[in-house]
Amino acid sequence: MARFPTTLDAAPLQLVAWDPRYAAGVADASNASFDALHTWMSWATELATEASMLTVLAHGAQRFAHDLEWQYLMTEADGTVVGGTGLRPLPDPKSLEIGYWVRTDRTQRGYATASARALTSAAFSFLATCERVEIHMDVANLKSAAVPPRVGYWLEREEDRPFLAPGHTGRGFIWVMDRATWSANS
Repeated sequence: MARFPTTLDAAPLQLVAWDPRYAAGVADASNASFDALHTWMSWATELATEASMLTVLAHGAQRFAHDLEWQYLMTEADGTVVGGTGLRPLPDPKSLEIGYWVRTDRTQRGYATASARALTSAAFSFLATCERVEIHMDVANLKSAAVPPRVGYWLEREEDRPFLAPGHTGRGFIWVMDRATWSANS
């Protein structure tokens, strides 16, 4: 049994663990946002199909069940998929990284912020060994960089990073939250 629940409240969203039943919705959301995703995300190299999403979501569901990483879909009240978010372990066994993307026609609604807040809380609630959560992005991804300070993260450093997507500059931000700070402010 996975350490994290398969659904998390991230009002106004519901976060739902990856499940192949959402393949069509994920394909639709990612294709509607392909230009933005392709700019920043290394995995967005071609348009998605329902068949390709079935495979990706099934693989992610297995990784979730085996506590290798915890990927969620952002869904609105009617079940519409409007993005993705998740937690993955970092090399330091006490640290996790949050990632997120929001469907282009749903930006500026606080969805990434709500998701990051819910996942930060979940990381510290469900993993007793987690002492630190990070959010990484390219320095040029200003929309993504606006999210961590809204959740209370601080910018720890800027560092070199590989060029993995067309918008990457070779420099990245590392935003940080630790358990003590989260507990004191929650």
